[in-house]
Amino acid sequence: MTTTSPTQLDGSVAPSATRSGRVRLTAAALAASAATVVVLLATTPWGDRLDSGADTILTYDKLRAVRDAAWPSMLLDAFAFAVIGLTLGLGVLHLACERGRTAALLGAALTTTGGILFAMGATAFATFAWFITADGLPGGAGQSLVDYANEHPGHLIGPNTAGFLLLTIGALVLSVALIRAGAVPVPALIAFIVLTVAQFAGLPGRTMDFIQIAMMMLVIGFAAVIWRRGQPSSSRD
Repeated sequence: MTTTSPTQLDGSVAPSATRSGRVRLTAAALAASAATVVVLLATTPWGDRLDSGADTILTYDKLRAVRDAAWPSMLLDAFAFAVIGLTLGLGVLHLACERGRTAALLGAALTTTGGILFAMGATAFATFAWFITADGLPGGAGQSLVDYANEHPGHLIGPNTAGFLLLTIGALVLSVALIRAGAVPVPALIAFIVLTVAQFAGLPGRTMDFIQIAMMMLVIGFAAVIWRRGQPSSSRD
């Protein structure tokens, strides 16, 4: 009696009942995290999106205005992106077991690393922003810290930016793996690739929010594919 699961025509594996639970957990975590990001991007409790290319990245008054809502929402966003980076790669590895396997492994490594790095940077940034806007600081101290942070953008948003780039590149590599595996409709993957590239078009902040919302909706659809493929082979029609 063999313990391996049969490989399907599209290159994915028909999981056993034991493996099915792990695959479905991956799909559920991916969908829940993407839905969380959708809600956060739609409501933007942290205020306006930062412009990393501007001479002044932070504005003290804007940080103070969203202080109480920004800290928990940025932490939640950081955690969600870390989970997406991990589970997106795991999901593609499940679907691309034969064709596209090398690209899937590389993409999964990039998205996992990027998600973790982004979460580290976002957590540090959220904590920094909360402390420098505290009422108990001496007069002008918060503004002085903001000015100093603006003079050192690499330390301020370097980890976030590096994590975002790695996650983005990894997602593109995973898209290639899925195209090779034939596991997801190509038009959906093309739409995801176009939206991913559009993030670097220098669009206004709110437009960028809507682009990333659309991307997360596609990720939720991908999670549904993983969930369906996670059914044990004996339970399928």
